[in-house]
Amino acid sequence: MRALFFISAILLSFAGTSMAQVDTINAQNHKLVMSNLKEGKNSYLVYMTDSLETKRTIGDIWERTITFKKRDNNDVVDFGWKWLHNDSLFATITNICDRKTMSPIYHYANYKRRGIFAYDYKKGLMQPSDTVKNNAAIKKDPVKLDIPVISWELDLETYPLLPIKKIGQQFDISFFDPNEKSATYHRYEVVGKDNLKLNADISAKCWLLKINYSPDSYAIFWLTEKSKEVIKMKEYYKGSYRIKVKQF
Repeated sequence: MRALFFISAILLSFAGTSMAQVDTINAQNHKLVMSNLKEGKNSYLVYMTDSLETKRTIGDIWERTITFKKRDNNDVVDFGWKWLHNDSLFATITNICDRKTMSPIYHYANYKRRGIFAYDYKKGLMQPSDTVKNNAAIKKDPVKLDIPVISWELDLETYPLLPIKKIGQQFDISFFDPNEKSATYHRYEVVGKDNLKLNADISAKCWLLKINYSPDSYAIFWLTEKSKEVIKMKEYYKGSYRIKVKQF
């Protein structure tokens, strides 16, 4: 009888794991912990390395800012992103979002080689902005947004807002990139914890958040245990890693 009870307990344990609840995160259901969003500036070193992490490219610098503002008498968040490559400005990107929900309102990107792409988000559509001069996006059709999206360009600022409490939590996040043609959810999972060593004297207790892009491509994010701040990312694709490390 004890053996039968033990086997039943194991089976129930596996069943509970496979049927773990998935939290849906979007810009409408108010599951993001918006109080974790703080004004300020963060810089990241971004570089590529081989699978053995012995050879690496010259790193880019991402400077990302969060500023609280008013737009049409509404509280918004102005996300700024300067992308520095080879000591020159590769791109400047601005995303304006609703401060209560992270719902996108306006997107503007100026790329060194590709030019300007600007969009307005309204009435369930992402549509090229007709008020921006030399907007290359005018040639594109509007994109219908069937779900309340969150800009994927703000992933590093969104992860700290997730209601992470334990290993095994799963989140379907409505991330949407302006280059995509349709909106969908993307599965993330809290896969563990790690004591990330920052230098000889300091380490940080972190949650590990993972997304599987495909069977052979994934990314893991190190989020500090208390503030959920992203201090490292390691992304694998076709035998190489892309690394993002916060600069202190």
